[in-house]
Amino acid sequence: MAHVVMIFTSKKSANHTIKFGLMVDSKKVYGRKLLPKPTRCLKCHSFDGTHIATECPQEHDTCRTCREHHCTNTCEIKDPIQYQCINCNEKGHTAWSRECPTFVQKWEAHRRRHDKARYIFFPTEDLLTW
Repeated sequence: MAHVVMIFTSKKSANHTIKFGLMVDSKKVYGRKLLPKPTRCLKCHSFDGTHIATECPQEHDTCRTCREHHCTNTCEIKDPIQYQCINCNEKGHTAWSRECPTFVQKWEAHRRRHDKARYIFFPTEDLLTW
């Protein structure tokens, strides 16, 4: 799987691509608007949005895979069943998982606060984009 970010010169072009897709390497691909995600500190992995890693009040790094006090890149846990999320304290997923109940809750609250996230398309004079 791969991801690509495309910038369009007009809302109309972006909306056309969202609606009809593009051909990439002879394959039809569909896009979506790139929306801001809730901020997560990369040191303690908190979604509270009050700080980032350089300003983290926590003295030690917290592993985003197993929630122990070590850097994630030194973690020896490879079995997803042993993953443990620092945000919701549930086993079976990591702090970066999009299925984490805490992330889902923060993402929904974040979306409600941002007008750009309300619509699938970029609003234009065409009422079908609203």
